[in-house]
Amino acid sequence: MATVKSWKWNDPSAPKFPKEFEILQKAVLQVTDIKSNHNKYYAIELHSGKQKGKTIFRVFTHYGRTDDLETNPDAGQKECRFFNNLIEAKNCYESIYREKTSPRKGYKEVSLASSKIGSQQARGTSSGEIDEGTLAKIQGSEGALVSKPKSELPERVQYLVRYIYDEATQALTNTLAAKITAHGIETPLGILTLGQIEKGEEILMQIYQLFQKKKKKPAEFERLSGEFYTAIPHRIGRSRSAVNNAIINNLTAIEQKQNILQLMKDMLQVNGEGGSVLFNAKIDQEYQALGCEIRDIPRESDEYKKLAEYVLKSQIKTNHLKIKAIYGLKRPSEWDQFKTDLGNERLLFHGSRIQNWVGILSRGILLPKIVVSMGVNRTDEGWLGSGIYFGDAVCTSHFYATAGKHKTKLIALARVALGKIKTYREITYGLKAPPKGYHSCHGVRCTDEDFSEFDDDEFVIYQTEQQRLEYLVEVSG
Repeated sequence: MATVKSWKWNDPSAPKFPKEFEILQKAVLQVTDIKSNHNKYYAIELHSGKQKGKTIFRVFTHYGRTDDLETNPDAGQKECRFFNNLIEAKNCYESIYREKTSPRKGYKEVSLASSKIGSQQARGTSSGEIDEGTLAKIQGSEGALVSKPKSELPERVQYLVRYIYDEATQALTNTLAAKITAHGIETPLGILTLGQIEKGEEILMQIYQLFQKKKKKPAEFERLSGEFYTAIPHRIGRSRSAVNNAIINNLTAIEQKQNILQLMKDMLQVNGEGGSVLFNAKIDQEYQALGCEIRDIPRESDEYKKLAEYVLKSQIKTNHLKIKAIYGLKRPSEWDQFKTDLGNERLLFHGSRIQNWVGILSRGILLPKIVVSMGVNRTDEGWLGSGIYFGDAVCTSHFYATAGKHKTKLIALARVALGKIKTYREITYGLKAPPKGYHSCHGVRCTDEDFSEFDDDEFVIYQTEQQRLEYLVEVSG
């Protein structure tokens, strides 16, 4: 096709085009290339409009470096190409699309619930393939912004809900080039769909499978990392060292990306059908979105005193932890599915990063994600394989937790049906279930009298139905 003249946006010498027009086709493209240090977007639209009774056409493009959009949504270059008939305009649109998505250019189309780039008319509308769940949220969020009336929740419960949402949001936006809006997770390109996040998971699986190979090709890690960031826009940086550090080529990096994808899915899940929970919602809506009953246990109550004594007396390696608050928890689905028939129930501790608690309270504790979703062996799993780990000492779980802005950590107390326990004194990788005839495994803590390879007592179950969350303890120290 012959080269078509392009005009810069708002060029006074450009052909006139009506202000009111229809968008016939559009796409938002993104490419992150680690090797060449490219992190770029390209929006392309096909417009039609009426002028003096005649239909005319325009191909509009908007492109630039993705990083620049964070500070200026209008950054980048905007250009127009004008046509008198649809066939020529469509050929131009498709030619540009093919060129940009060719192996040489490497752009990929991004599915957005609401675009932030392109023409003003295109902004705020979806682009690409939109899954039904995301579509329902978009439609349900019309006029969803509401004022925040006074909450009916107890003050301490309000504090906890605000705490965990703030920490999850900060963790997400610090890692991604994103922020939370009424519709969900908004990147400089637009609002990501669940389907787009799942594309990121598929690419991460490919990276993990590459890592499993004996002969690892650095160039493949570079290529696939670029594809991952193309699907899930991140803050990478412009310097060569920053770009090199962004290459996903080890298990730590893979798990970090898995964690952020899970956090994204958790945040989209709690956003609900109304699409307003994460933005401008009253605290009661955020609480309801968790689907978990939370009650503040008063310090003067016998229940609090009994639990506090249990927590503090469990310390083995520390004696300085202080309890700030204790909350009762009940996820109805967990209580319904809990295997009460196994017996040997114990109240055990489980610690996690502060940003994970929105997800844990809303969907429960998950089995290790790599094993579940990728179905392959790994050597960095827990010392007793791929299960859910608990401890009988608060200091052990305290080690796995991270502090939030209030300098406190959150540790769960779960009722765990251990049933018949198989004890271990040697680290045994690869377990995906307890040995036949057993229901759980116990790594025995090493003492002067009893040698073991385990530093702490670790209790492991391999079915989520063997535990239910009952309390959440906020500790400092």
